[in-house]
Amino acid sequence: MRVLITVYPALAHLYPVVPYAWALQTAGHDVRVASHAGFADTIASTGLVPVALGDAGSPEPRLREDARQPPAPEQVIAYAQAMGLSPEEVEHWIAFYQWNLNPASDYVRADLPDAPDLVEFARAWRPDLVLWDLVFPAGAVAARACGAAHGRLLGSNLDYFAYSQERLAEHRTAVRAAGLATDPLADLVRPLADRYGVSVDDELLIGQFTIDPLPKGLSLPTATVKVPVRKIPYTGAAAFPRWLHRRPQGRPRIALSLGESTRRYVAGDWGRTPKLLDALAGLDVEVVATLSPLQLAAVDTLPDNVRAIEWVPLTQLLPTCDALVHHGGMGTFSSAVAAGIPQLVCDTEDSLLFRPATAAPAAADSGTYRAGREFGVQNEDTAEEAAGWLHPEKNLLATPCASYVTEQGAGVRLDHQKQSVEELRAQLSRVLTEPAFRTGASTVRDIWQSMPSPNEIVPTLEELAARRS
Repeated sequence: MRVLITVYPALAHLYPVVPYAWALQTAGHDVRVASHAGFADTIASTGLVPVALGDAGSPEPRLREDARQPPAPEQVIAYAQAMGLSPEEVEHWIAFYQWNLNPASDYVRADLPDAPDLVEFARAWRPDLVLWDLVFPAGAVAARACGAAHGRLLGSNLDYFAYSQERLAEHRTAVRAAGLATDPLADLVRPLADRYGVSVDDELLIGQFTIDPLPKGLSLPTATVKVPVRKIPYTGAAAFPRWLHRRPQGRPRIALSLGESTRRYVAGDWGRTPKLLDALAGLDVEVVATLSPLQLAAVDTLPDNVRAIEWVPLTQLLPTCDALVHHGGMGTFSSAVAAGIPQLVCDTEDSLLFRPATAAPAAADSGTYRAGREFGVQNEDTAEEAAGWLHPEKNLLATPCASYVTEQGAGVRLDHQKQSVEELRAQLSRVLTEPAFRTGASTVRDIWQSMPSPNEIVPTLEELAARRS
């Protein structure tokens, strides 16, 4: 069969789906991966065939001056109040409405060429199955327009979309009475759907099924049809460094990785990096830190026991390590799970994922969230742009990731806001010296290995596609 996969043009969205695409290809299926034209070479580097959408010479929609900005904090909270959400539900709602709808809006716009190019390609190529990135809902429109079966790819995300759609459906009367739109996601998709005569319904917005790589206890409860799968870590291909051929002798090795995306939006890493390095400097360990110049900007002197390298595949590094300190991203989490090592997850105690800003930040590295900002591409600040939401100095998924790791006994939570250097160092020492953390990490790895591999779900995908033919 022919399979069309859509991905948002970022490594954090592409890498999680590469093992699924390979599994389908090696089973004899014809696979194409569609994304913005400027991302085509990156897709090709994974051994997959790209479909270039839009113009490679034009800015990606998320970096355009007219990109959709986050809604006002008052509007986000108005929804939460109308629905009577609990504090935990408010967190999930903010993640959906304030964070995830923005990237979803980038590639569903009918007034830009990317989404129409996708639909026209689907109509011409006639795929049997479309697998679409959670924040690339144009994939569902393309599937419906050409009559293909379609399902969503969670990738490295929680299913905030289905979870929030279900909350909206439960409280539709109260939301309408509050004068709020009852289905913001449908409103976002409708202009493109209308252009191609596609009806907007729950199946279009949530897919016929969802490929879910999250272990039980980490995923959100939803009524969607799920295809569970083991998340196989993939972090790109690179020559295996000679210094990684052997594990260090006489002392543990710790990896420090704080994510690929934050470094592009927050210069200085909120002061977290220097504090973590100070804590690590006081231990008899070897540290391999995958940090960019922006993340190291506030570090005056690198400790003697730290090797800083901007990029090395975690699939190569982590099997040589005794523990991982990281930002709470699901891709990094999964790499540690597969390696069977304990994790120290950076998480803060902020009550909300994104705090309303009472005034414009004083510096460009304050971590204000908005579209159109990326260091080295477009990072100009204005007072108007800076107003709105402040980033809480953590990854979007840090709290659920840290909670899962600690509940399984596979690691600890690190809070650079609340904990002193000495307290951080004590946590690091605990994870390295107490055998229970290694046992917990082995348990998490066993849970991961019990899930179906990408190869094992191919027959399920074939069956789901056949039902729609």
